[in-house]
Parts: sequence; C-alpha cells; structure tokens
Amino acid sequence: MDKTTATKAVTEVLTQIQTGQKLECPPLNGEIKPLRDLVRFDSPMSIAATGMIARKLKITIPPKTNVFGDKTGKFTIDKISGILCHLADEQKKNKAA
Repeated sequence: MDKTTATKAVTEVLTQIQTGQKLECPPLNGEIKPLRDLVRFDSPMSIAATGMIARKLKITIPPKTNVFGDKTGKFTIDKISGILCHLADEQKKNKAA
C-alpha cells in the first residue's frame, strides 16, 4: 500500500467523524496530530476511527495497536499513514507465504 492511499483513508475518516458530530475540522495535513488537534477526538473516538480506517483499507489492525499514539506521544497523520502501510505490507507478505 502506498502512503497516499493510507493518508487519504485517514483524512476521510477523520473528516467524517468530525463533521458527523458537527465539530470543527481544520484542514487535515500530514502534521496534524488528531488526538491533540481535533476537537473532542479522544481515545474512545480513536478506537472507532481505527476500525473505520481498517475497513476502508481492507486491512486488519491488531486490537492492541493504537495507530494514533503510544506512551511516547501522539502521532501525526504522516506517522499514522506509515504505520498503516507497514501493517498492510506485513499482511500482504503473510498472505503470500
């Protein structure tokens, strides 16, 4: 999977969540950290977003994988897209084996 595809899925889901809740949604770019920069986008919301992104990309995101951040901090959309690409590539390799 290329990073453009992953980034598009992330931004579409985030926009859908924010507009669906009638919340402000700034222009989304690679430097945005959803857990920091989006109104009322918190851990429970990130779980829902993760499932929506996985379905959109047709990949499996392991239950304990938080694509939006970890104990080191909150991730940018660019980093989230990189994580998604890595997961997709690993799953593709495992299917081929």
